[in-house]
Amino acid sequence: MFRTGEEAAEFVMHRQGHHCGYPRFQEVMAKAGNPQDAFRTVHVAGTNGKGSTSSYLAAILRSHGYRTGLYTSPFLVDHRDRIRINGAWIPEDRFRDYVNGMMDLIEEYNMSMFEIDTLAACQYFRDEKVDWAVMEAGVGGRKDATNTIHHPELAVLTTVGFDHMNQLGDTLQKIAWEKAGIIKENGHILYGPLVQEAAEEVIRKAEEMHACCEQVEPYEDLGTASFRLFGNAYTLSTAAEYQKLNASLALHAARILGIDIASPKTVQAVREHVWAGRFETLAQNPPVILDGAHNPEGTAALIRSFENLKRPVITVFSALRDKQGPAMAEMLREKSDRLYVTEFDSYRADTADSFAGSEGEIIYDWKEALEKARQEALVQGGTVVVTGSLYFISDVRKYLAEQN
Repeated sequence: MFRTGEEAAEFVMHRQGHHCGYPRFQEVMAKAGNPQDAFRTVHVAGTNGKGSTSSYLAAILRSHGYRTGLYTSPFLVDHRDRIRINGAWIPEDRFRDYVNGMMDLIEEYNMSMFEIDTLAACQYFRDEKVDWAVMEAGVGGRKDATNTIHHPELAVLTTVGFDHMNQLGDTLQKIAWEKAGIIKENGHILYGPLVQEAAEEVIRKAEEMHACCEQVEPYEDLGTASFRLFGNAYTLSTAAEYQKLNASLALHAARILGIDIASPKTVQAVREHVWAGRFETLAQNPPVILDGAHNPEGTAALIRSFENLKRPVITVFSALRDKQGPAMAEMLREKSDRLYVTEFDSYRADTADSFAGSEGEIIYDWKEALEKARQEALVQGGTVVVTGSLYFISDVRKYLAEQN
């Protein structure tokens, strides 16, 4: 048995190579009393934007007085930040107790990190009697551990792009089919601005499940950090252009749930919302912006915001082996004034050589790359953007926090 939450978290994080599997994880949840069905849920899936959309929606629900759980991944600051109630991480002792209490199930079913966290989150939300829980899917949807939720009030599908293709398929239609697996019988699905073949797959699945299906209302762009939706104007705390869509999805979802999205509470919640690692400014003089754009679609969304930054934009990039590193590096090179490609310490991390080519200068030590970029930006009055893997972003974030 673990004595501390830190010991429990270390154990859980080393379970990434294990796998229970969706059918057997259904058995796990049943043996645990199906805690995922003890509260109202919104289930959010998508290639990009699902974490931000989930967080915006949780903030809106919380602003209206609802006790709100939020489950996201991966963690950015601490393993426990995946599981929150009203913005506060699950306490160390509670996380330890949940892990200790499920050890028999972990061993019997060879549960993975994500499966353990999903069960712990659902138990915590049940025991703390949350009014709502916003649950972000991990990979895909149909076979994701979070899809053990039997009756979500609403399913949200943010985007469909090319990611995790070895698990989800090599066409947008196949990937959309997997993600649309979160649609339940007689349920309700809200989806983002998908390409035609993906949207058709979502609509087809909704018809099959007799579910209500609607697409997000397009927002009116009002310039940097501002937009209008359903006739209401909103301001964001970030200059990230892509967050307008994520906030719009959250607002549209809240409207479906019966929340007054025109109220001052909602407007304030959207304006004050901050989501770590998504166009997050962590240092000034020069500005250092962290953004976990970890696939080509995310990178494309990120670089649309470069026009809002002080030039030159000096980018530091690293990625995981199973991502499209070369494609992302090429996109960043085209829109950055300078690109440094680097490496970080993870068994899943790619080498800088594998995605550098002619797209950027290699500096193998990421701290050296970061400091060189900061010095250049300081002298030239520009901006540093650190992007790629969320695991890389997490390392950089800790390093900058320690400096501050």
